[in-house]
Amino acid sequence: MVTAKTGVPAADKPRFARGTTPAKALVQLAKEGATGALTVHGEPGGVLFLRDGRVNGCESPAAPSVDRLLTAAEVVDERVWETIPSRPARALVEGGHVTAAEIELCALQALYDAAFFVLSTARAELRFDEGIEHWLGADGTVTADQVCDSVARQRRMLDEVHPSEATDLAPVVPVLRPGLDRVLLSGLQWEIVLHADGRRTPQELAGLLGRSAYAVTLDVRRLAAAGLVTPPSPEEPSTAEEPLSVVPPEPAPTPQEEPPAEPLPHRVPGTFTFEEPAAPRGRRELPAGVSALAVLPGAIDKSPDDSLLKRIRAALQALR
Repeated sequence: MVTAKTGVPAADKPRFARGTTPAKALVQLAKEGATGALTVHGEPGGVLFLRDGRVNGCESPAAPSVDRLLTAAEVVDERVWETIPSRPARALVEGGHVTAAEIELCALQALYDAAFFVLSTARAELRFDEGIEHWLGADGTVTADQVCDSVARQRRMLDEVHPSEATDLAPVVPVLRPGLDRVLLSGLQWEIVLHADGRRTPQELAGLLGRSAYAVTLDVRRLAAAGLVTPPSPEEPSTAEEPLSVVPPEPAPTPQEEPPAEPLPHRVPGTFTFEEPAAPRGRRELPAGVSALAVLPGAIDKSPDDSLLKRIRAALQALR
């Protein structure tokens, strides 16, 4: 049997042992000097592209691709991508849209960003297709060991910031009242809090903002550690509705006479204090000096009691 794309016998395709992780499969292909695409099925999953045993591209649904990063950074207009042919890296440089250094740097950033999520996919199903190259056509490549070391370093950074993985793939819910007097945020953290709506995951926020998905995931952990965001609370189990009991209607209340309206207090001219209305019959009168209205502190323009000040001063002198 021969594959339609490459003409390579299907029996010659590398086969992975059961339970092989994406990282081990990548290292195995690198040792064989393979060229093609390693597809990782799972959540979030993705594809790693190899050329002669070196990694030259990576794509994942969890991370923005090169075109999204360049468009969000306003380096390449979105309409330009519609006119660029396949393998557009050379065409972008020749057209003066980017320099060779810019396209290589952006391609490597997208590679490492997506590789973190691809190699972190648990219980993945693996498939390798020979001869398939990355769509960008960039020249830069890195070794499989460099990619694996970067992913291990990124995982350590996440755990050092906040040990919980609850916010990594879950929708980001901002905490409306974190109980902090002042909050100092970076620019990216502010964008995350501003666009977090309880439905978008960190990876979806990264795609919306055109930012590194790993950087957003890392800052979401920082925000979670500070108590500014939280994963959504689990939905409470629905309880069965109880049958409604028939309750006889209560008899209509007999009309009663409304009590006479109490007079409103009058403001003392030139001040913010109020005179007490005349106490109605049967109502307990308040003690002298106690107001029936709550007045804001500092609203009363009244000189302090001189006798009280003298007593406080005498008490302080006695303590000396």
